[in-house]
Amino acid sequence: MKLYYLYTTKQTNIMTTHPNIKSKEVTFTKDNQVKGWLKLKDGTKTFFNVDNNGEWEQWGNTRDNLCLTVPFMIQLVEFMFSND
Repeated sequence: MKLYYLYTTKQTNIMTTHPNIKSKEVTFTKDNQVKGWLKLKDGTKTFFNVDNNGEWEQWGNTRDNLCLTVPFMIQLVEFMFSND
Protein backbone atom coordinates (compact mmCIF):
# COMPACT_ATOMS: atom_id res chain seq x y z
CA MET A 1 0.00 0.00 0.00
CA LYS A 2 2.88 2.36 0.73
CA LEU A 3 4.18 2.20 -2.85
CA TYR A 4 0.70 2.88 -4.20
CA TYR A 5 0.48 5.92 -1.93
CA LEU A 6 3.79 7.20 -3.24
CA TYR A 7 2.68 6.77 -6.81
CA THR A 8 -0.70 8.44 -6.43
CA THR A 9 -0.08 11.14 -3.85
CA LYS A 10 3.56 11.84 -3.06
CA GLN A 11 4.80 11.63 -6.67
CA THR A 12 3.22 14.99 -7.41
CA ASN A 13 4.72 16.52 -4.28
CA ILE A 14 8.18 15.17 -5.06
CA MET A 15 7.94 16.44 -8.63
CA THR A 16 6.97 19.99 -7.72
CA THR A 17 9.96 20.41 -5.41
CA HIS A 18 12.41 19.73 -8.26
CA PRO A 19 12.05 22.47 -10.90
CA ASN A 20 14.66 20.95 -13.26
CA ILE A 21 12.59 17.80 -13.84
CA LYS A 22 10.10 18.02 -16.69
CA SER A 23 8.71 14.46 -16.57
CA LYS A 24 9.53 11.05 -15.16
CA GLU A 25 8.79 7.36 -15.28
CA VAL A 26 9.04 5.47 -12.00
CA THR A 27 8.49 1.71 -11.79
CA PHE A 28 8.26 -0.27 -8.58
CA THR A 29 9.34 -3.91 -8.89
CA LYS A 30 8.07 -6.88 -6.92
CA ASP A 31 11.36 -7.12 -5.01
CA ASN A 32 10.99 -3.57 -3.60
CA GLN A 33 13.30 -1.89 -6.05
CA VAL A 34 12.59 1.27 -8.01
CA LYS A 35 13.79 2.04 -11.52
CA GLY A 36 13.02 4.64 -14.11
CA TRP A 37 14.11 7.84 -15.76
CA LEU A 38 13.85 11.58 -15.23
CA LYS A 39 13.55 13.94 -18.20
CA LEU A 40 15.09 17.32 -17.52
CA LYS A 41 13.90 20.62 -18.91
CA ASP A 42 16.86 20.66 -21.32
CA GLY A 43 15.45 17.49 -22.96
CA THR A 44 18.04 15.03 -21.62
CA LYS A 45 17.21 11.89 -19.63
CA THR A 46 18.78 10.57 -16.47
CA PHE A 47 18.17 6.88 -15.77
CA PHE A 48 18.15 5.54 -12.22
CA ASN A 49 17.82 2.45 -10.07
CA VAL A 50 17.19 2.18 -6.31
CA ASP A 51 17.92 -1.15 -4.61
CA ASN A 52 15.76 -2.48 -1.80
CA ASN A 53 18.50 -1.53 0.68
CA GLY A 54 18.38 2.14 -0.33
CA GLU A 55 21.47 2.25 -2.52
CA TRP A 56 20.89 4.13 -5.76
CA GLU A 57 22.69 4.95 -8.97
CA GLN A 58 22.15 7.25 -11.94
CA TRP A 59 23.53 7.16 -15.47
CA GLY A 60 23.01 8.39 -19.01
CA ASN A 61 23.60 12.11 -18.59
CA THR A 62 26.35 14.65 -18.01
CA ARG A 63 27.85 15.00 -14.55
CA ASP A 64 26.20 18.41 -14.09
CA ASN A 65 22.77 17.03 -15.01
CA LEU A 66 23.23 14.00 -12.75
CA CYS A 67 23.84 16.43 -9.89
CA LEU A 68 20.53 18.19 -10.64
CA THR A 69 18.55 15.02 -9.93
CA VAL A 70 20.28 14.04 -6.67
CA PRO A 71 17.67 15.84 -4.49
CA PHE A 72 14.91 13.80 -6.17
CA MET A 73 16.80 10.57 -5.54
CA ILE A 74 17.39 11.40 -1.88
CA GLN A 75 13.73 12.25 -1.38
CA LEU A 76 12.65 9.02 -3.07
CA VAL A 77 14.91 6.90 -0.86
CA GLU A 78 13.81 8.74 2.28
CA PHE A 79 10.19 8.04 1.43
CA MET A 80 10.90 4.35 0.79
CA PHE A 81 12.22 3.97 4.32
CA SER A 82 9.84 6.28 6.18
CA ASN A 83 7.00 4.97 8.30
CA ASP A 84 4.54 7.71 7.34
